[in-house]
Amino acid sequence: MGMTKFDTNQSSYAVQSAPGRQAAKSAEMRRRIYEGATRVLAETGYHNTSINRVVKACAITPGALQHHFPAKLDLMASTAEFLLSRSVRWFAQIKHELSRGPEGLREALFRSWREQFRTAEYAALLEILFAARTDLPLKERITPALEDWRTGIERELAALYPDDAPRAEVEVGLTISRALMTGLLVHDGLIGDETRMDDVLAAWNRIVTR
Repeated sequence: MGMTKFDTNQSSYAVQSAPGRQAAKSAEMRRRIYEGATRVLAETGYHNTSINRVVKACAITPGALQHHFPAKLDLMASTAEFLLSRSVRWFAQIKHELSRGPEGLREALFRSWREQFRTAEYAALLEILFAARTDLPLKERITPALEDWRTGIERELAALYPDDAPRAEVEVGLTISRALMTGLLVHDGLIGDETRMDDVLAAWNRIVTR
């Protein structure tokens, strides 16, 4: 009887753990695909990104990718969600810099420029966002992810600033900073004027932290 009970438990354990292992494998494959899609987007642009290019970047079969993402639209929308969620997690890690006053805000902005904006991840996200301007199905798919991103940032700020007034002021400052950094990448980044970008960012930091 003892042996039978042991076998039953082992069988139950196998049944219960198999879905967990499968879910972990599936999540790992999706992460691998997201990272491959990010590289392709950053290197070749949205319109040159294809299922076949991502398959090659990930070194997987077309069937493995299309099991998770049947079409390019599915892959691009889900990649945008992945990149936006990473952005919220990054902000959650550095948000306490903001509580240190002007010096903390200055450091947070410089880190944001280095660790967020000057990355393949942000280049890939920009490709998707620019494409969504004229691609209505893509726009409809990524709009909820953008709303979730904003909600996530607001939630992190609320945890740091319980009072509405200072939180609103910081949020406006961060929004303007994000617009400025994106503009620098799109305009001066195309020219390759690194010195100008650094000078403008330094000047903005002096203004916003007065």
